Amino acid sequence: MSAPAKRFLTTFVAPKPNKTLIQAMTRINRWLNLYGTPGLRDVPYLNRLPLVRGLCDIRHIDLPAADDARLKATLAADGMVFITPNHPEFFTDWMLDKELAARYAPMMANWATHDIVNGMGRWGQKFWLANNLVAQVPGDTEQALAYSIDTAAAGTPVLLHPEGSVHWQGDHINTLFQGAAKMALQAAAQSSKPVFIQPLIWKLKFIRNEESALHAEMAQVERQLQIEAKPFLNLPLRLARLYRHVLWLRFQNMGFAPPRHLSFFAAQDVLLEKLLLSLNEFGTFSGSLNEQAKQMLGAIRQAEKSGQSIDRMTRRRRSELAFILRNPQEVYHQPRWQQEHIAECLKRLRCDHLAWGGLGNKIHRFVPRPVGGRNAHIRVAEPLNIRALLAEQPDLDAAALTALLQQQMQQTLDQLNVELNTARSPQEYANPFVL
Repeated sequence: MSAPAKRFLTTFVAPKPNKTLIQAMTRINRWLNLYGTPGLRDVPYLNRLPLVRGLCDIRHIDLPAADDARLKATLAADGMVFITPNHPEFFTDWMLDKELAARYAPMMANWATHDIVNGMGRWGQKFWLANNLVAQVPGDTEQALAYSIDTAAAGTPVLLHPEGSVHWQGDHINTLFQGAAKMALQAAAQSSKPVFIQPLIWKLKFIRNEESALHAEMAQVERQLQIEAKPFLNLPLRLARLYRHVLWLRFQNMGFAPPRHLSFFAAQDVLLEKLLLSLNEFGTFSGSLNEQAKQMLGAIRQAEKSGQSIDRMTRRRRSELAFILRNPQEVYHQPRWQQEHIAECLKRLRCDHLAWGGLGNKIHRFVPRPVGGRNAHIRVAEPLNIRALLAEQPDLDAAALTALLQQQMQQTLDQLNVELNTARSPQEYANPFVL
């Protein structure tokens, strides 16, 4: 990348929200991205067209009256509000963000990565800035934080996904970044207004049995990986076989012999150990293997900032560390799975390992279409009242506030899962990773 292009990509430009454009995009989002065309979206073959079946294939948004009232009350409190949804799925989450903004605060500011806001050229940047997207530039977030605090102080809420990137894990809140907590604490220090962090949680559930569609997507992945198809296997066995095959390929691509006799997570730990050892020029670390991997990624990032040249194999091994951290054993301990778990694992596999294999996968990486229609079940957690928390804990810092936010989000998600599973007994499968 040339120096001017890199400077353009990493230079923060303040949004310039355009009300007319935002209102027009609301109608487009609802039709093209969320709902599609009722009556036609279930017609076979015809429903493959984007304008017929919404790209996110959302059929209904379930937002109970009590949650609706809670969100309205937070926004009506004449305070500074930072909204923090979970981030289980790429693209669909953005569209749900925009739908909630349209319903509650149309001019809401939304954080996005710098390669989205700035990475599509000057006209693309103008479009995103007019939609009030705030570019999050890695290692240089001060201007984005300042703009967001000023926006919240003016009465417009600011939305950001504190998990940062998508892990394709609908039942787990991953480690949160501290941006929302930092903004809220700084806002409380700069203004006498009330300050709130408002967590939101959603869970996407298929509206019908999508087993055959999941088999079809798995067959597509098998073809691209040149794996012999095994259509007679049930869903969990077929997914287990697919993930193990990909793991063996990853061993070989890193120059290591795969331990085929081990279970998936035991073998993944072996790969992690080998990667850490091969990167020990950047340091050796303590703690669990995952904790060591996180520290190693930070050390490599710091080395780059210091001007150290990173060779191609180091970059590849760094990517492997990130892939492993996106698929930790502790997230998949549950003995029984549902179709949504299998679907999200397929999406993560495609996005991580097949993203650049052909035009279809490149498009799928940015607009990963689901295999069938879903309902979006949204719940509004109790807001975190920052002034009340500071009154109780004057030394409250961003790390402690972020931990509290993560706990609140995970508890709300767990409660939502219990509610949904009680209302409708799900079809269950064996956990593929322990087969």
